[in-house]
Amino acid sequence: MILNRVVLTTGGTGGHIFPALAVATALTLRNRGVDILFMGGPGPEGDLARKHGLKFMELPASGIMGKGLPGLVSAVGWIGTGVPRAAWALFRFRPDAVIGFGGYAGFCPVVAARLLGIPAAVHEQNSVPGVTNKALGKLVNRIFLSFPDRMGVFPAHKTVLTGNPVRLDIVQAADRRRGRPQGKRVLVLGGSQGAKPINDAFIEALPALMEAGVTLVHQAGRADFSRVRTAYEAADADPAQVRDFIEDMATEYALCDLAVCRSGASTVFEVAAAGVPALFVPFPQAAHDHQTMNAQAMSDIGAAILLPQSELTGARLADAVTRLLADRGRLDGMEAAARSFARKDAAADIVAGLEGLA
Repeated sequence: MILNRVVLTTGGTGGHIFPALAVATALTLRNRGVDILFMGGPGPEGDLARKHGLKFMELPASGIMGKGLPGLVSAVGWIGTGVPRAAWALFRFRPDAVIGFGGYAGFCPVVAARLLGIPAAVHEQNSVPGVTNKALGKLVNRIFLSFPDRMGVFPAHKTVLTGNPVRLDIVQAADRRRGRPQGKRVLVLGGSQGAKPINDAFIEALPALMEAGVTLVHQAGRADFSRVRTAYEAADADPAQVRDFIEDMATEYALCDLAVCRSGASTVFEVAAAGVPALFVPFPQAAHDHQTMNAQAMSDIGAAILLPQSELTGARLADAVTRLLADRGRLDGMEAAARSFARKDAAADIVAGLEGLA
């Protein structure tokens, strides 16, 4: 059945939030009259949901990983408050389905939905499932996966491999790339908050990269923006190409010849959907080292290079980047492999799966 009212729930980081927003767009394309309520925590999800024209309800939530007993005690408190509040909101909103996208903020609404008998699903972005989705896997009706569940974490009869939902403008960047002039333009990303080890390596590599004629577009993160910009000025590199945050990521994907970035699921599937060759530097402290496994999936098919942070130096980075940019045949092969990895219909497939539950 066509969905008329849907609840999306998640929060914390863009890796959880952006796939939810991509599904919101797919829901609207399917039914322009659909009523969507976004339920999340006190993180950036509220502003992002409202910016996309969605109604938003904030619920209490906080992480527990690495916080020991105090984290567990806190979780008892916010779950005890959040589930009843979510249940009351769901009772009034009467959604056809509820879908969570991981993150602690996505826990209470999904539990409340099942208590009320509302069809519910989760989407797992990473190759190693997170704590929230692991806990919800036995409760929900359907589990949408970005990567195959090789560890057998979830009940197999509930899982559907969809890939990770990517925003429409990112998908369209693949077509925009076909007419671009090829050169030596490198997009540097450390996530929305930046990544100091990647920033440090590029600062060290700047002289060699400038000598090789490389153009850099560098998202340094707000906390490190001034330092990185100053380093670019000192190296006679264009400081205007250093950004604290890149709003129009689709255009940068369309223009670049190579991306150097972390390997959270959203980034991996974005560069794949856009057909961008990538050099991944996984965040080593990611839960269960899932970023390395995400990057490995792309590396295994020849779409990316995996450079562990433990091996990241300015010299190693400059050598890897300049070698790749000098080998147009390899870049073309990586681009083709990335496109083959992409699942551009992931958001629409998730919507279809939700319709089958309602």
